[in-house]
Amino acid sequence: PNVIVISVDTLRADHLGMYGHPHDTSPNLDALAEESLVFDDMLTEIPLTGPAFCSMMTSLYPRIIGATRNGLRLPDDVETVAQIFQNANYETLCVTSNWTLKRKLSGLDRGFDVYEDDFHKKRWGLIKSERNGDEVTRIALKLLENRDKEKPLFAWFHFSDPHAPYKNRRLHRVSKKSDYPGDKGAKIKVRYDSEIHYTDAQIQKVLNALPTNETYIIFLADHGESIHEHDYLGHGRRIYQTGLRVPMLINGPDIEPGRTDLPARGVDIAPTLLGFAGLPVPEAMRGRDLLNDPPLADRARVMETYGGAV
Repeated sequence: PNVIVISVDTLRADHLGMYGHPHDTSPNLDALAEESLVFDDMLTEIPLTGPAFCSMMTSLYPRIIGATRNGLRLPDDVETVAQIFQNANYETLCVTSNWTLKRKLSGLDRGFDVYEDDFHKKRWGLIKSERNGDEVTRIALKLLENRDKEKPLFAWFHFSDPHAPYKNRRLHRVSKKSDYPGDKGAKIKVRYDSEIHYTDAQIQKVLNALPTNETYIIFLADHGESIHEHDYLGHGRRIYQTGLRVPMLINGPDIEPGRTDLPARGVDIAPTLLGFAGLPVPEAMRGRDLLNDPPLADRARVMETYGGAV
């Protein structure tokens, strides 16, 4: 089967309709959720993009691999799930959009036949490059159109638009400041909702282009965002639910739609992806295949964060 990962940077679960958000931020993802298994209790390992994805793609904790901050590279001897798919004769494609996922900084390009990280637009116009969602979509559609259809596909498409600086996109305004009375983060949340609605529209274009037969899709975020809750704006330094809890759904040919409160975590992603394809899970991996080897309800989960430069 084909295995597709679609991820969104800095996306809180509680700002999506499928998790009860009252504003129409995610109509396309909500429609997909109706046909999918939605996880109500998914936590990232660490609320930072680079370390979170290093953990997801290796099923190892940040403290084990040393990738504890953005810019700290995955060790060369650590195997990624993309390498396993590549070795199983999959075509492997990735389009990313956040500076911390650049190949030189993350090491996450290994195992990908195409790892598209050629973007240079500066966040805030000054530092830390990123790519807009429409460009992610344009490149993803081109890669999907030209893929080797004789091979099964493993692909990862990452959107970064809900990350600060938050933009109020003119055609994607779904809330207003008065919708958040008494909330000192109200102005930001209006822009944040707008970014999510924009990203939702871009994701739908990619979903429309995916192969329709024998395709598994996992949608999730790397971490959330604190928008003045707990006197904190941003992510990375603190491990409140606003930064840890992320959306996740699984869609596929034999996935029964519904919801689950299984205590999922970032290290479960790689084993679950391998499970879709019936590929063996290496003994070194610390996570669980959420469908074929689900964790116990009383599972202990330890999250991480680190001081110093991010």
